[in-house]
Amino acid sequence: MSESHHRIGGGLALGPAASNADSALAPANECTDFVSAGQAAKILRVKPQTLYTYVSRGLVRSVAQRDRKNRLYCREDLEKLRARSIARHGAAMAAESTLRWGQQVINTSITEITPEGPRYRGRLALDLAREGRSFESVAELLWTGIQHHDPLMWEHDLIPRDLKAQLDRVVLQGELPPLLRIFATATAMLGVIEPSHNEIRRGTTVPAARQLVLTLAGCLGYVRKTPSFRFPDPHRSVAQNAAETLLAKPAPEMVGAINAALVLCADHELSSSTFAARVAASTGAELRDCILAAIGAHSGSLLGGGCDRAEDLLHAAHSAEDVHRRLAAIEQAETRIPGFALPLYAQDDPRARYLLERAHAIAPQCARAQLIDEFIKEAERRLHVRPSIEVGLVSLAAALQLPEHSASALWALGRTAGWIAHVMEQRLAGFVLRPRARYVSAA
Repeated sequence: MSESHHRIGGGLALGPAASNADSALAPANECTDFVSAGQAAKILRVKPQTLYTYVSRGLVRSVAQRDRKNRLYCREDLEKLRARSIARHGAAMAAESTLRWGQQVINTSITEITPEGPRYRGRLALDLAREGRSFESVAELLWTGIQHHDPLMWEHDLIPRDLKAQLDRVVLQGELPPLLRIFATATAMLGVIEPSHNEIRRGTTVPAARQLVLTLAGCLGYVRKTPSFRFPDPHRSVAQNAAETLLAKPAPEMVGAINAALVLCADHELSSSTFAARVAASTGAELRDCILAAIGAHSGSLLGGGCDRAEDLLHAAHSAEDVHRRLAAIEQAETRIPGFALPLYAQDDPRARYLLERAHAIAPQCARAQLIDEFIKEAERRLHVRPSIEVGLVSLAAALQLPEHSASALWALGRTAGWIAHVMEQRLAGFVLRPRARYVSAA
């Protein structure tokens, strides 16, 4: 489900508004997520008649469906209306106060979500990507708040030398597991090889963080035709090592594109996986255990696993006619398109647009990338949904001709930097994240 951890509505067949009340609302195409009347009433916990009253008052936008009698309703308006109702009754404050012991909200100085995309410690992520800031320098910015203007590369002798043999022995013993599971295995093995709680006792979180990121970069070797762990070259950056692992002879613009993708994936505020990492950190867990929690959450089909689902969908279209047929089937079934319509952005996901631009610049004649572009345009025209970062990553991977599932691998590798930053910040906060449940009788 992208990074919003909200359920997103299905594909739509939108037509012009059919009532005077609708015409007084904001343009319907500014809302990218619609639901049926039954779903809308369920969200608001009201009767259909009350829903229609809200529409007539201009509180909820609605649109007509082409060739259908039933109308659809803007989820964003519904969620805002429900939040206002909850706040009036004091439930929102009560829920926030029980999210952790002692305070009402989770404060963070790491990332802010803005219409222009995420800002890392006040710096727009898109600017960092355009300026060619190395992924290492962006990671250190997230971790320490210090921005390195000179080229920054990490020492590569941090990885235990016997890790490759042990990891290959486990990963290659049968059918190759999904890469996120390999990431989890490598993270756990570091915890076995290294002394228990060494990172916490010694206060060496940054070296341990670098070691972990470099180890996961080495795991990209498992998506190659001859899979195995690949030790990073000590004279190469993370992006260079990733490019040389995934490509035979990467050109400089290819390395730059992969670096930009890692930078844009580095953090996105409090996504589900990031929250999992913070919960683990709040209990005093060691860094690698916190990242294991994050990887587990990220691997779900509605988050990081959705990137693979988007890739499978986009790669399944082999012609423009096939694109139209598949979108018609999605429209008819009213199912969600993986990798589209991230509610955190009222319009486009700026990260996706930037990655799509990089993909087009690298391989404007790439047939696969052109079909993906056709799919995106048709989805926007037909279903009024816009691409999220998953689609941007898949398009970039296609333009670079990276191995299958490289897009989701780069997303998780980049996001590791953000998970680590949130672990560090949560430790400094000094409280346990412990939400409360509201018991509802089964009777």
